Amino acid sequence: MIPQLSASRAPIEFGTVRSSFHGVRALTAAVVGVIAVLFAVIGSATYAIPYAVGSLIVFTDALYRRTRGDSAAPSLLIDITVIAAAMVIGGASPSVQVAALAYGIAGISLLLPARQTGILMIYALAWAAVIMAMNGSGLISAVDRGAFDGFLTIVLLIDIAALMSGATRNLLRAQDRQRRLLEQERRSVEVKNEFVSMVSHELRTPITGISGFAETLREHWRDLPPSEVDEFLTILRAESDHLANLVEDILVIPRLDAGQLRFHLEQVGVSEIAESVSEMVLDDSTTAEVDLPVYVKVWSDPIRLRQILRNLVENARKYGGNELYIYGEERREGTYTVIVADNGTGIPGTDQERIFEHFEQLSKGDARLEQGVGLGLPIARKLARAMGGDLWYEDRFPVGAAFCFDLDMVKDVEQTSTAAEVEVEVEVGADR
Repeated sequence: MIPQLSASRAPIEFGTVRSSFHGVRALTAAVVGVIAVLFAVIGSATYAIPYAVGSLIVFTDALYRRTRGDSAAPSLLIDITVIAAAMVIGGASPSVQVAALAYGIAGISLLLPARQTGILMIYALAWAAVIMAMNGSGLISAVDRGAFDGFLTIVLLIDIAALMSGATRNLLRAQDRQRRLLEQERRSVEVKNEFVSMVSHELRTPITGISGFAETLREHWRDLPPSEVDEFLTILRAESDHLANLVEDILVIPRLDAGQLRFHLEQVGVSEIAESVSEMVLDDSTTAEVDLPVYVKVWSDPIRLRQILRNLVENARKYGGNELYIYGEERREGTYTVIVADNGTGIPGTDQERIFEHFEQLSKGDARLEQGVGLGLPIARKLARAMGGDLWYEDRFPVGAAFCFDLDMVKDVEQTSTAAEVEVEVEVGADR
């Protein structure tokens, strides 16, 4: 369906040109007023007096409305009335009449919506008819006003040029805005398609493993040795955990975007959660060292804290070498900083923020060595920020990467644990 032009909209959004429009009006009125006074005083040209008075009216109105009003209708009504009245009283040559009418038509057509355009156009044409009927002569007789009329013609043409220039700039801005919106829409479609493709692939992998091993056990469990059955069951459990974690990361996205994710804050021991996450995520190819005091308690949602640590540990397992270190320190009073570090190659400076963007990975396409949908790091950061802290990257000396996040400490570990539910509004970003 083709959208219809609204009768309440002007071709140019007046708010975007209001200041410049009234600035040109004020400048034009001041120049015309000064010249008219000079003609009236020095040259005894009484026909210039109505133009001087009209210029004062327009100048005052332009200064007043430069920061006020959302419509050009009052100002254009004043301009048409003042210019036409000055012509009726002081007279005007055909060139001035044509230039004035062109200014009125241009201003009305560009700055007013359709409903007001018709009314003011009829009003302006009625004045034009009166002036033409007077054959250019005014109520005040004029012997020679050629120089003055030439000056007025030039000024009115300049005003028309300013209006057209403003219309052109407004049109170019609209085109640029439309181009940006189209590019954003195109990028959104690409991201959505990429996300669907990656999620489909990631979901298919554990589902295929679960289905295959489950079918093997169903048909041959009586014939398999107990050790092999235990191995298959361990694989099934690992694939189920991987699938559950992946689904949890995917489901948390819309809740984060909508600001409807709830947190149940309570006293939590970071050491216990870090130990369990390391055992769950890491295999024999990676050694882990967890150095977190058991007495350190923080205010956190244990489920979301586990999700943050799981994503950071999985990220380190995929990209961070064969050694993992989880430790913490009180860098600021009342805040405990947890660091998940590795002995990998680290991250180049140009990519240290990009890894937190939506669906970003440093390895893509055929070069990707690990699975992932590019959500681990951004989700971890947004969860940390939603609980009142932050998550960031630091280079680890001498080599490796370190991801740090803050948690509010519980000073008195003997106090009764209280819980609080909060709603937060956050955004989602992506994975290394």
